[in-house]
Amino acid sequence: MTDVASLEIASVDGRAAHGGGDFAAKSISGITGALEQAVFDQETAALPGLLQLVDARPKVVGVLLVLLATGLARHIAVVLAVSAIVLLVARLSLLPLGAFVRRAWLGIPLFAAVVVMPSLFMLPGVPVVVLEVPPIHLAITDNALASAALFVARVGASVSLALLLVSTTRWTELLRALRVLKMPESIVVVLGMTYRYLFLFLHAANNLFLARASRTVGFTSGAEQRGWVAGAAATLMSRSMKMSGDVLMAMQARGFAGEARTEAGHGMRDQDWLFLALGVALAAGVVLLDRGLG
Repeated sequence: MTDVASLEIASVDGRAAHGGGDFAAKSISGITGALEQAVFDQETAALPGLLQLVDARPKVVGVLLVLLATGLARHIAVVLAVSAIVLLVARLSLLPLGAFVRRAWLGIPLFAAVVVMPSLFMLPGVPVVVLEVPPIHLAITDNALASAALFVARVGASVSLALLLVSTTRWTELLRALRVLKMPESIVVVLGMTYRYLFLFLHAANNLFLARASRTVGFTSGAEQRGWVAGAAATLMSRSMKMSGDVLMAMQARGFAGEARTEAGHGMRDQDWLFLALGVALAAGVVLLDRGLG
């Protein structure tokens, strides 16, 4: 499917180069990219890297502890040190650093920077940048810059930790770990169903956009594209509602009664206990170092 979509994208992008972009081509590219990225995550979880050799249970506990300690850190140097350690572990886990950094630091951290931008003009301190357009006088202080930088660094480090966990753990093992760690059963069921049937929804959307692109000759106006997108959204919603009902009946016919059943796992091994101890030590080190810096 990906190869066919790529050919269609190339043909539509060729038309777009002469007369404006086509929403269908961009949508096919985005949906196909999302599918490929999901498959890529499962491939990286099977690599013989450092974290891939560790059981999901100590990974979840260790990452949560470090995540909590990083979120409470008050010094940007500590947060950046955690980010550097995450990059080192990602490298030892055979993850491509370029793609990892782009996914971790582009998107959510940039959005966080936009969200925190108004606070730059609200915190008191020594003015660093002064914007004066009479009668408006705005000043960005050193405290505001430090606070905003710390916030963005926390978000980036947190996203990096979550991405490291997801990229090195198979989804079924992650769900089993969450169930063993006593996460509410309803949440585990929802997560499992969402992950599995999100692929079906993406495939349906990809086929819908691909069918339109393969049957479109010439150029379409913005109004026509918006009208088609509205109809496509309604069609996908109708299909998803029908599919959810069919899936529920199929599950009930096979004995589903609301209980999340996961594969039986093995006991904790030496490397699992070692990783758990390192995770606890790192979280404690982050807290102690942050307090030591005052």
